[in-house]
Formats: sequence, structure tokens, C-alpha cells
Amino acid sequence: MRRVLWIGAALAVALAALSLLLPYQPVYDPWGWLVWGRELASLELATGDGLSWKPLPVFVDAALTPLGAGAVEGWLLVARSGWLLVALLAGWLAARLAGPETGRWRFAAAGLAVGSVALTADSFTPAVRQFTGGLSEPLLVALVLGAVAAALERREALALWLGVAAALLRPECWPFLAVWVVWAAWRRPALRPHAVAALLVVPVAWFLPDLLASGNALAGSRTARGDGFELGEAAEVLGRALVAPLAAAWAGLVLLMLVRRRGERVPLVLALAAAAWIGLVALMAVAGYAGLPRFLAPATAVVAVLGGAGLARAGALGFGRQPGGRALAAAAVATLALAGGGLALRAAEVPGELGKVHRQAQLVEGMFAIADRVGADRLLSCGGRVRLANLLTPPTALAWRLERPIDSVRVNRWPSYGVALSTKPLRGRVLAREGRWRATQLPCGQ
Repeated sequence: MRRVLWIGAALAVALAALSLLLPYQPVYDPWGWLVWGRELASLELATGDGLSWKPLPVFVDAALTPLGAGAVEGWLLVARSGWLLVALLAGWLAARLAGPETGRWRFAAAGLAVGSVALTADSFTPAVRQFTGGLSEPLLVALVLGAVAAALERREALALWLGVAAALLRPECWPFLAVWVVWAAWRRPALRPHAVAALLVVPVAWFLPDLLASGNALAGSRTARGDGFELGEAAEVLGRALVAPLAAAWAGLVLLMLVRRRGERVPLVLALAAAAWIGLVALMAVAGYAGLPRFLAPATAVVAVLGGAGLARAGALGFGRQPGGRALAAAAVATLALAGGGLALRAAEVPGELGKVHRQAQLVEGMFAIADRVGADRLLSCGGRVRLANLLTPPTALAWRLERPIDSVRVNRWPSYGVALSTKPLRGRVLAREGRWRATQLPCGQ
């Protein structure tokens, strides 16, 4: 099984590299991480504007900075490899939890898990957009599932450091990492230095850069949090968690709990951990943080894994002439049919999503073309800032292209001063045109 993982990982990286030939661009946050990575590499980090601090992507992008413009492809390679590794790990874990006694039903387990994680429902940022745009949540899920796989293989140190990497992507990981660190250090004294290092690395990486770069260690939290408390957000999060996996994954999870072996703890622990993650995201949403579907991704993936394992066990038992076998067989067949229907419906949406992704990438490429034509100095000639009048293009992308801080680009639907880039006519002197884009000189005074 380990050999399968290594071969699959190499294939995932190769496919991610091939995906760089596709005409797609990163989305808002990855462009911002690239800007911050470049600033960190030059010791000029400024985190007070744009997006909330997230250590791991910025550290990776800082290491990629010597590649120059190639840092964009470097990050996309890392992020897309993560997305593909999620499918690999989900399938492997589902087959492993199903058990060798389920025979060929393990293929059904892997299929359900892979299909559910690859086509997770997300009305805000569909799975296709997460893959093409280089978002970090797929990488987060790969690290979480990798930590689970390492723990099952009794490689506690590897599981711990995969957990640390995940904790450098999302704060929801912190309590789970803390529990694992304490448990591992208690069971394995040799891991205690690792545990101490982990408990130091995570807070330092999250809070020290913000403190040094903005003067406020909680600047990232302030940026990410909205105003006030919204009790209704908890219900919204729970609804998103319910529809994110395939319905068949939930059905398989129920089956797994019904046929779970006496004394078997792993499926129960994973199910409780998924529920705790969903509850934590819901509580954070009540406190004002975004409860987006992709923030639920680790829990969604665990549900998919457990659902696949439950399908395989129910099918193997049902068709193996066990007591109550007819009911289990019927449940397994119904779950398979539900999975097939759900996958077909979600797969049908992929071409439309790819079309949207392509159109957005064309907008970014057009913006880059006109920015290159006009030049950074002229674009920033009014107070060191340029106005971006198209709300569908990320200002962080323009900041990266101009090699300036994020706050050098201001988004304004109808700017009245400065130099503006837009895809619509503005009242001012047109400096240049490039496709749908135009650069317009407006008065410099506010």
C-alpha cells in the first residue's frame, strides 16, 4: 500500500506540472501570498493590507522568489499537487479502513471517496476553481489526510509534522494538533522534542510576522473577522457541511457506524473529529469569521473516506451471506446508485465552471498586458497608487505584476482620480488600450 502511495504521489506531481500548460490564473489570495513571499524574501514584509496572514503559503512563496515570474507556476505546482494528492489519499484511506476482507468492494470505497472529494460542493469557490486558482484548502486537506495516514501506519513523528504544516494553513487545526502532540509525547517519549518544537513553531509563525510587519500580532485575525456576532451563521455552516460531500458519503458513514467492529475506534474517532471541525467552523462563524464551505474541507474529506469504507463493508457483508445480509446488500446497492447519480450531476457542472475560470484568466492576462504597456511608473504616478475599476480581477495580481505592495492597488468601480485600469469607458484621457482593457488618466487630486 505504501508503494501505491509513493507512485500515486509522483503521478500527482507530474499531472500538476502538466496542468501548468492550461490557460488558468491564480485567484485573489494566492497572488497576495506571492506578493508577501517576495516581500519576505527581501525583508520588506507589509501585512497590514489586503488579506489575512497565512504562514505556510507565504513561506513557500518566499522560497520560490528566486524564480522571478516563475514563482507563480511554482506555487500553482504545489497547490495543484495538493489537490490531486487529496484524491489519492482519500481513496487509499477509504480502502484501508474498509479492510482487506472487503475484497473488490474496496474499489467502490476508493471510488466514492475520490469522487466526493474531487467534486465537493462549494457554491462560493467550486472545486474546479480551487484547483485552477491555486487555493490552499486542497493542500490543507492533503496534509490532514496525510497525517491520518501516517498515524495509521504508526509513523507518529511524520504525522506530527504534517499536522504542524496543516496548522500553518488554518487555525482550526490548532486544537487537533495540540491533542495529537500531547498524546504522542505521552506515548512516545522520543517525540517530546518534536512536540515542544511544534508547540513553538505554530504560534511564532502565525503571530511574529504580523507583529513585525504591521505592529499588531492579531492583524490577520482582525482582517479575517467581520463585525459583531451572527448566530444564524452557525446554521449556514451546518447546511454547507451537509451538502458538501456526496449524499452517498453520508449514507456510507451511517452504514459504517452500523457495521463497525466491536472495539474498533479509528472510524469513531475520525467521525467525532469531523463533527468537531464542523462545530469549530460554526462557532468561528458566529464570532464573525467566514464560514465558507472550503474551510470545512478537512471534515468533508473525512466524511468521504468514512462513507467509502462504510459502503465497502456493507457490500461485502451483504453479499457474503451474513445475518441481515439482504438489508445490507440493498443499502450498499442504493448507496452505489446514489453515488453514481450525485457524481453525474456534479460532473455536469464542471464544463461551465471551466468556462468561467477561462474568462477570468483572460481578464487577468489582459490586465497584465495593458499594465506592461503603460508601465508601473506611469500607472503609479498619482500618489503611488493605481485604481482598478474591474471587480472581477484581483488587485493582488496587479500588485504582483507591478512589483509593488498590495496597498498600491485600490479597487474602485467608478474612480474619480488617479490612473485607472478598466474594461469600461471612464471620463478621462485614455492612455492606452489593450483588448477590452483601457488605462485612463484622471485628475491626480482627490
